Order: sequence, then structure tokens, then C-alpha cells
Amino acid sequence: MKVAGVQYTAGADWQANLRQLEELLDQVPFFAPDILVLPENVFCQGGDYRTLAEQHGQALLDWLSATAQRLGVWLVAGSVPLATRPDGAPVTAPRVRAALLVISPQGLQVARYDKLHLFDVEVGDSHGRYQESDQFESGDQVVLADIGGLKTGLMICYDLRFPLLAQRLRQRGAELLIYPSAFTEVTGRAHWELLLRARAVETGCYVLGVNQCGWHSPTRQSYGHSMLVDPWGQPVSALQDAPGLLVAEINLDEMHDIRRRLPVHDHQRLAVSLPDGLRES
Repeated sequence: MKVAGVQYTAGADWQANLRQLEELLDQVPFFAPDILVLPENVFCQGGDYRTLAEQHGQALLDWLSATAQRLGVWLVAGSVPLATRPDGAPVTAPRVRAALLVISPQGLQVARYDKLHLFDVEVGDSHGRYQESDQFESGDQVVLADIGGLKTGLMICYDLRFPLLAQRLRQRGAELLIYPSAFTEVTGRAHWELLLRARAVETGCYVLGVNQCGWHSPTRQSYGHSMLVDPWGQPVSALQDAPGLLVAEINLDEMHDIRRRLPVHDHQRLAVSLPDGLRES
């Protein structure tokens, strides 16, 4: 199975972001991937997420559906701001949910994952303190999706730092772990590749990190370096820090061989259970 990821630099202007995306998506038919992954905050990095969700949310969802159909791919939209929870209940303003959406080649939404771990940290860059919980409401479901027959664990950016979530998805049969991201330049330079490779080795899964890159504003910079890592922990393909398209192949025979030779999951003596308030989908 062939996967692709779009790395680019989103700003606060969602219409300008769409124009950037369309230029990169023009390259996709040449590579003919089965799965195409867009990064976190794909339509807007910064700005008023609530207004975007309320005034343009349906138009953006329609764009995702049309794009999946036009390209004939399973489209994973890294995160989209949504003003409602999966059950339809409203999110209290001014916050939204950061939702990862999986769209089939027929244009149908088949899975949704809302970001569990919110980035409330002090990075030490020019942006200063990041406080995602001011703008986003945390999700409450762990989601394993069937994407073209590939069992895929859905996560977003900061989730990469929480190995128990990856382990839980592996327990449920995950073969691929996806992390659409807007990892900062400072934390990315220190930890991005290290964490992607660690999650692959720990779980025996392929791990795909699709990151934003470049300067989103005078104080906010993302690291780029989108990457697919195999279950042995080796990078299969990677980008640098400029916009572009990552394309690589997943070899499930190789994955099963690694798991057979190094059956870490079978040797695990501790089970990962969900705390109160979290569910599985």
C-alpha cells in the first residue's frame, strides 16, 4: 500500500491555505497513493477557529469530500476545527474540537478522532507559552480505523509523546499509526524523529508523521521533516523543512516478519486499560 503526506505552511487565512494545498495536490495523481494524509490544522494555523468552524465548516467538509473523490484516495485530514462533538452535542464557545477526519474515495466520512492530549506547554521559543486548551476541547475516544483494509491508529501531534495511547491501539490490532502534526521547530529538532522511531519500535507498527513546516506567523514556526518509519524503527522516506509531498510504501509482509522475529507485543505482561471518561471507537 502506498501512502503520501502533504507538508506545507498554513497561516491564518484559510482561503490562501486552500490555494497552497491545491498546488501541492496537483502532484498527487502522478504518484497514485492509496492514502493521502494532510497535517494538523490543515485549513488554518492560528486565527479564530470557532468562527472558521461555524461560518465555513460545511464548505471545508465538502472540499474534503470532493478532493477524496477527485484524487481517488483515502483522505486523512489531520485536524479540522469542529464546533460539535461526535454525538452532535455543541462544544461550548469559544472552543472547538480538533478533529481528524477519514474520508473514503467515494467522499464519505468513515472515521473521526478528536485530539486527546492538548499542547499546554512552555517551549522556550519566540512564541512563548502554548495553551491549546484555551481554544480546543479535548476528545474522549481512542479510535482505530479501517483505511482501505489497513488497521490504522488515529492520533494528532502532541499525542506522539504518550506511548500508552499507541500501545492501546497496537493491542487492538493497529498496523499503521498516523500523527498529523504542527510540531514546533524547537521540540521537533529535539524529539520529532526520536519519538516517531520509538513508537514504531515499541509497537511493531509503521508510523507516519505528517508535519507542517516553516513560519506561520512572526512567532510560530513548525519543524517539517515529515517521515514514514518502518516497524524496525528505520525511516523509509522523509522530507526536510520545505513544503512538499512525502510518498512511501508500506510492506505488511515485512511488518509481520519483524513481529514474528521480535514478538514484543506477545511478551507484554502489563495491559493498557482506559481510565474513566475515555471510550474506544
